[in-house]
Amino acid sequence: MHCDDTISPVNTFSESPDVKQLTVSPDEVTFTLADGFKDTSVTIQIDATIENVNDDTFIGYSITDRGNQELLISNELVSGNTVNTYSSEIELETTTTSFLDLLIEVFAYTEDGKGNYIQKSLGITGFSNNPPEILEVSNPDTLTRPVSGDIPAIFTATVTDLDGDDTISRVLIRIIDSEDGEVTGSPFDMADDGNSLRDETANDNIFTWSLNVPSNPASGRINRDYDIEYFAIDKGGLYSDTLRTTFSIRGSE
Repeated sequence: MHCDDTISPVNTFSESPDVKQLTVSPDEVTFTLADGFKDTSVTIQIDATIENVNDDTFIGYSITDRGNQELLISNELVSGNTVNTYSSEIELETTTTSFLDLLIEVFAYTEDGKGNYIQKSLGITGFSNNPPEILEVSNPDTLTRPVSGDIPAIFTATVTDLDGDDTISRVLIRIIDSEDGEVTGSPFDMADDGNSLRDETANDNIFTWSLNVPSNPASGRINRDYDIEYFAIDKGGLYSDTLRTTFSIRGSE
């Protein structure tokens, strides 16, 4: 969950506050089964070097959950023991089964908006207590090829996870041709973004995958039969059970 530092350009005025350096410790937290299933807290130490600070400079920090853009903590930094140093020790409440990608930002601005900021990432990796569960799947039993153009075949899987639906990492669909075996590129990622692959609503836990079925080909097999397998993986690497269905394509008359 690491990324490069993000540094805003300092205001061109030489006396503007300038965040020069930011250190966040730790920059990665990993829980294991040995930690047990519990609420806990993570101590985060923020240390920054900031120059050109004057009486009207506001020096602060924020911690945001990248996953849902929720602001978790925001406060001021306090002056350190040496010149131009500012710091804070923060207790962040979490659980040993949480998976978080946090954005930590330190900023220094005057009342008229002069200044800049630096951002760093902090990853919290928990462990899984429960695997994801596929509650329901749906796809056509048989589609008849259109006389011209193509028609969509839509496949959906409703998925949940007792550890929290935000711990679901991937939902996949495997397509296996009865004659040729698993198709190229399978398994495919299903979408829950309300945009891709004919998914209708974002973040409703109904994952979608689709393909376009064309009219009768000029050559090759017109009729095809497939075995379909749905499965999900959570952020802790646990797999759901696999649900299986079938799907057939038949030629138009």
